[in-house]
This record gives sequence, C-alpha cells and structure tokens, in this order.
Amino acid sequence: MSTNNEIEFKQLIDFNTYNAIKDSYFKQFTPFTQTNYYIESPSFKLRDHRSALRIRVKQNTFEITLKVPAKVGLIEYNHPIDIKPHIGQTIVKSTLPNDIQKILTEFDIEENELSVLGALTTERLEVEFQNELLVLDKSQYFDKTDYELEFEVNDYQIGFEKFQNLLKQFDLVHEPPKNKVQRFFEYQAQLG
Repeated sequence: MSTNNEIEFKQLIDFNTYNAIKDSYFKQFTPFTQTNYYIESPSFKLRDHRSALRIRVKQNTFEITLKVPAKVGLIEYNHPIDIKPHIGQTIVKSTLPNDIQKILTEFDIEENELSVLGALTTERLEVEFQNELLVLDKSQYFDKTDYELEFEVNDYQIGFEKFQNLLKQFDLVHEPPKNKVQRFFEYQAQLG
C-alpha cells in the first residue's frame, strides 16, 4: 500500500501539439498502455465528494486507487488488488483495502452500491524533466481520443513555474482541464 500527495498540472492539447511535444521530449521512448476501470455509485457519491475510484490494469497487474482532495493536490490511496475488473461488475466494499473502505463508509457508500461503469485506455509516455515527471497521454474512451500533457511535481509553486515555461515553448496558455474520470463520465452522459 502506498499513500501519496499528488501535485500535478495538466493541459489538454491537440494532435499536432501532442506530436510536437513527443518529438521534443519523448523521441527515444516507447509508450506503455494502461486501462483505468472507473468505479462509481449510481448517484455519483464519489464525484459529489470530489473523489474518484479506479482499478488500473497495467502489464497484467491490478491496482486500486482512491483519490480524495487534499489541501494541495490530491491524496491517493494505492493498493495492489486481485480484482480483475469488467464493465458492469459490482465492487463489494468489504473486499477493498481497509483505508479505502473507511473513506467509502464516510461517504455513505453501501456494501454493494459500487460498480464498474466504464474503461479508458491510455498510451503513456514518461520522462524525467527538470527533476520532475513529465507525462504525455493519448487516451481513448468510447469513440473519443484526447491528448494531455501532465507534469507531476514535488512543490506546487516551483512546479507551476516550470510548467508555465514548458507551455510557452509550444505557445500554450495554461487552461486546467477536467480530469480523465470527469471527462469520461461527461462524455458518457452525452452519449446517453
């Protein structure tokens, strides 16, 4: 189990900018693929607490992550897990790690209320950049593809300055996007 305070900056980008950043910083790297299975209650109790629950599948490993708001960024609760997710599956609260169960109980989530509502697959590239982690994502869900630049940092202010300078190289103005799970559920709602 690991818990960490995640501080990151994100920027949605278009296909051409994705390729320009890829050519500038990731030329010698090969992307890896991961799939996030998003878990929610029918009435979106996690969203109402500005939180998200997912199972990430990467190279035949399974990790459950609960993200909840922190004073700066998010607190992530990460655990390896044996649940092999599929869309429509009920996730039983009592089978989850204790710290996640406790928070879900605080959110008034019942034992059999959660289910896997969908999946998003990402081709990810990562590189160390100025002692921080620079991430380039191409994500696909339903019939949609989006491109995102992420910058995971240790210090909010110093990291933000580095991120701003990086964006200037590509003539971008920082516009914080909704996170992947929000974009996923909003697009799903549009599809009906």
